[in-house]
Amino acid sequence: MTTAAGNNIGVGCNPIIKKMYDKADTAATAEVATYRGVARKTAFFLLMAVAGFAAFFVLHLFLAGTGNPDIVYNVDDIFHLNMFVTEAAVAGMAVVVSVLAPLFAWFFRSAIPVVGTFYALCEGYTIGFLTGMLAPQYQWISFAALVITILVVSAMLFLYAKRIVKVGQKFRAVVTTVFITMILGGLLTTVLYMIPFTRAFIAPVLTFMGNPLISIGLSVVYLIVACLFLLVDFSVIEECIERGIPGKFEWMAAFGLAYTIIYIYFRVLELILKIVAMTKKS
Repeated sequence: MTTAAGNNIGVGCNPIIKKMYDKADTAATAEVATYRGVARKTAFFLLMAVAGFAAFFVLHLFLAGTGNPDIVYNVDDIFHLNMFVTEAAVAGMAVVVSVLAPLFAWFFRSAIPVVGTFYALCEGYTIGFLTGMLAPQYQWISFAALVITILVVSAMLFLYAKRIVKVGQKFRAVVTTVFITMILGGLLTTVLYMIPFTRAFIAPVLTFMGNPLISIGLSVVYLIVACLFLLVDFSVIEECIERGIPGKFEWMAAFGLAYTIIYIYFRVLELILKIVAMTKKS
């Protein structure tokens, strides 16, 4: 069956979602995936992120009762780092798990319910850590990012469901090209900067990109690309469910969708922080 998403739908989308699509051509099964099943499992992962967020503050309050923070530092009056070594170490481990979990999920699909849960908890803890380290007058930023993320995801779902935006081959090709360009551009810049001979040529580029307005513009581009990937995720999930894929793939779809949503949140958070930093300096 062909939907509005078209053929070759897996090209240019979330790797986890793409793997689900690649494995979807299986024998018929009594239990098939449903939109409700994917939605429930996505909600579960997002609730785990909320649990991870709360876990940071529980740990922080517990440690606060044992003495004064080990690290106290002010970053541009936006971040007031009053942290204990223990919670900083946990935050570091959470970041590592957040990076490795999607890779693990890629190779071990059956472990996605567990891996996805740890991933969501760690991402939530990281968000809690960042929120807790914001100066009191700026702690609204993380919650503003949450509201904007909900609005953005809802808007993308509306645009897709109403077919206002059609995810076809050209759409996916553009998204893929932009994504690959960003990745390769970032890697190339990093490599060239590490080479003494080419560092002098790359330094002006980095200085230019460090300009507040340019930096904000790049963050907007990254956010837009993330939103486009979300549309492609929707189209892949629709295609797979319409094909009657086994219900076990709901976890894979939910994890891929939750991953993109959380990524969008961090992009929104980054954008707000850059705008606030520029406003303070102006």
